[in-house]
Amino acid sequence: MTTQRITIYRRLTQAAFFGVTGAWLTIGSLRCPFGVPFVSCQSCPSTDCPGRYLQLPFIGLAALSGLLFGRAFCGWACSVGFIMDVAGKLPKLRATVSARFTAIDRWLKPLKWLALAAAVYLVFALNFTEARAFPYVVRTSSALNVEALRLAQALGDPVQALRLWVVVGALVAGLILSRAWCRYLCPLGAVLGLFSKCSLFAIRRDREDLPRCDVFPRDCIMHTRPGTTDCVMCGECIEGCPRGILRLRARYAADRPTDAADEAPRAARRDAS
Repeated sequence: MTTQRITIYRRLTQAAFFGVTGAWLTIGSLRCPFGVPFVSCQSCPSTDCPGRYLQLPFIGLAALSGLLFGRAFCGWACSVGFIMDVAGKLPKLRATVSARFTAIDRWLKPLKWLALAAAVYLVFALNFTEARAFPYVVRTSSALNVEALRLAQALGDPVQALRLWVVVGALVAGLILSRAWCRYLCPLGAVLGLFSKCSLFAIRRDREDLPRCDVFPRDCIMHTRPGTTDCVMCGECIEGCPRGILRLRARYAADRPTDAADEAPRAARRDAS
């Protein structure tokens, strides 16, 4: 599918958020002193990590976007999602974008709920403990000091080593499957996906009487359809719909009446794009 205009706007938004949160993502993934990163930022001894002042706005933005647009935060603001989208531009194995892969994908997606359960358990086991929650702290004057990242790994904490392999595994998986981490393993994505069923706005069909064309999920970055807990509201299906019947609408608004006269202007818009 060709690049849509909304994709360009989304990339610009993602790049802007990555510029703000990229250092936090790097430090949290590779040298956060706590076992589970991005959770205990308000009590973190790493004074060079921007998570100390980004965490609360991050939580507020994710919650607000969830209430309004479901899992839109994943598609428009998440730095990991941005990295996955960049990796997803590389050609994929034909089997992973075929119609037959849909059944496999359906079985793999519940893994994110196991990942969420594991993350909750590890937060209480590693972060919220009576004893000191971290064996050491690597401090530096620069948030992106490469030597500090190397030192954090060299000190031998098995949790640090495990996180490094998780990062490497997520990147490799993203090269093979579009947004593999977001689809199968992201705990935050699992939580935000719950909002997709009750958010104020959703992507809806104008014509429920027409059969599904199956362009999506095949061409979707999340291999899903609008309105599911996996939809990240990227909007590409709105412009990419061959019938032009998908719209961002209030979830509880009355269905719009449609007739054949609507098809002509829609066809003209599709031809123009």
